[in-house]
Amino acid sequence: MSLIKINPDKCVSCFQCARVCPVHAIRVTVGIEHPEIDDNRCIGCGTCIRACSYDAITYRSSTEYTKELLKSEQKVAAIVDPSISGEFPDITDYRKFVEMIRALGFEYVNEVSFGVDLVARAYQKHFDDFKGKYYLTANCPAIVAFVEKFHPALVDNLATIVSPMIATAMVVRRVFGQDTKIVYIGPCIATKNEAELFKDDQKVDAALTFNELRQLFDEFEIHESQLEFSEFDPPIGFKGSLYPVSNGFLQAAGINEKLLDGKIVTVDGDPHSLDAVESFENYIDHIQKHFNLFYDKGCVMGPGMTHGGDKHLRDSLVVDYANKRLKNLDLNKWHEEMAKFSDLNLTRTFKKDDQRLELPDENKVQEILKLLGKDEISEQKSCSACGFKTCNHFATAIAQGISRTDMCYDFTLKNKTNYIATLRDTNKKISDELGGLKAELKTRKEELDLVNDKMETSRYILNQIPSGVIVVDEKLKVISSNRGFIELLGEEARMIDDIIPGLRGADLKTLVPVAFYKVFQNVLSSGENILSRDVKVEESFLNLSVFSIKKNKIVGGIVRDMFSPEVRNEQIIHRVTEVIDQNLGMVQKIGFLLGEGASKTEAMLNSIIQLHQKKKEG
Repeated sequence: MSLIKINPDKCVSCFQCARVCPVHAIRVTVGIEHPEIDDNRCIGCGTCIRACSYDAITYRSSTEYTKELLKSEQKVAAIVDPSISGEFPDITDYRKFVEMIRALGFEYVNEVSFGVDLVARAYQKHFDDFKGKYYLTANCPAIVAFVEKFHPALVDNLATIVSPMIATAMVVRRVFGQDTKIVYIGPCIATKNEAELFKDDQKVDAALTFNELRQLFDEFEIHESQLEFSEFDPPIGFKGSLYPVSNGFLQAAGINEKLLDGKIVTVDGDPHSLDAVESFENYIDHIQKHFNLFYDKGCVMGPGMTHGGDKHLRDSLVVDYANKRLKNLDLNKWHEEMAKFSDLNLTRTFKKDDQRLELPDENKVQEILKLLGKDEISEQKSCSACGFKTCNHFATAIAQGISRTDMCYDFTLKNKTNYIATLRDTNKKISDELGGLKAELKTRKEELDLVNDKMETSRYILNQIPSGVIVVDEKLKVISSNRGFIELLGEEARMIDDIIPGLRGADLKTLVPVAFYKVFQNVLSSGENILSRDVKVEESFLNLSVFSIKKNKIVGGIVRDMFSPEVRNEQIIHRVTEVIDQNLGMVQKIGFLLGEGASKTEAMLNSIIQLHQKKKEG
């Protein structure tokens, strides 16, 4: 199960977590919206959690499992890191937070300081038995993971001694029984992974951070003011209470750290502690000292502590706490206890877990540097804003697929500057073009308004023609019709005309009988005109002339009611023929223009009107 997770719902893809990750276990790759954590490369330092301003990164919680243990019938012991004094400055007496922990349901509460004393003594013996080999301390699980994963050649230089957490678990099981469940409470996130490495009497069943402990206090409404004093269960530690301060461990062991003749140096904090590992690997023959390393600036600044605390204040609180404890310490009893547990096997082993990535082809790295504008040495300023030591390291990471170009502020800034300049030029061009388009649009609108006015006038006049006029397309959809045609069809057509003026777009098949629209279909398919065809529609007797306007595309028709008073006389045939002769060319022109576009409609309609007027004069 992953130790650290990124919540994509909260992540804003600022990539700050990837920039601060000391081992680049957070990938930012092309095509991926949010950064991703590579669990295999992660050392559990928690730097990304503190760097995230959006609370999008969390670590694996142990609170629910701890509550399950406390609800069970098994004995459960809490082993508490001495840095608790730096986490709870609001609690006036350490005996109060001991009782607060008991109030959660823990049967035993022990301090890890005694385990520190045991481990410190083991280190002292280890260093006293010096045989020319220098060691790295293995108390900080983040440092241990860093060595195993990224400096596997130094695994044999890790001191083969368990951490104070594991040593304390062994003590508690010997005192209270092997079936006792152990819950560690401390400032570190990486201890959650460390706890899973051990079994039997060294097993730690759950590892809580102090932040998680605060959550449990809040959940169960446990407050200092409601409780009495309570002491830690024995055995009680001595100078192990100084362990949260980086060199406090050496003082607990009585190991000489003086500059002139000391055996060991202490290095803490990121990046100094990780740089020290590299220095040890490269220059130990010259340095010739053991290294006491902590990833954070002492355990008091661990990622499981409340964020934003002051280191110097916390160090001071730890020292004050240690002084209070030592005033009442029974040294004889402590020596007895140390002797009693001197037979504990505090050795451990480590494994090489090489997570170093294969180096890419140098030509590819140079191509990326050129893309970034960093191909010249003078351009490689190594600002480290991308999270890498040098521009070359950054280009290498891109080639390895764990980073991408926009992580470089300089490259991104140049791109943005160029992009903004391009936008400005484009906006100016668009603005100029828009001005021209507005002027053209104004002209077109004026022309359209004029055409519409003329078309409305022409339509009005056309509608005065008594003959029915209809123009349809190849699908028998009405392109245009006049009022005379609509009146011939009757009430239903008039209702449609109220909604769609001129029946434009209506299907001729739904308006007239089969015999009527078949004539139009024949002309569309053959392209030959059909003149003076009589068609009976219900009680009406119509004379229909259909002609091709655009072959196989548009046809027009003229319809006359043979029962109307103006044609119902002995000259009916002659008059119908005369009307057809006079209007045929006119309607053809109308239909063609209607089919070609509105811009020519005025000429079409005017020609119909003129022809109709000539007919009347004749």
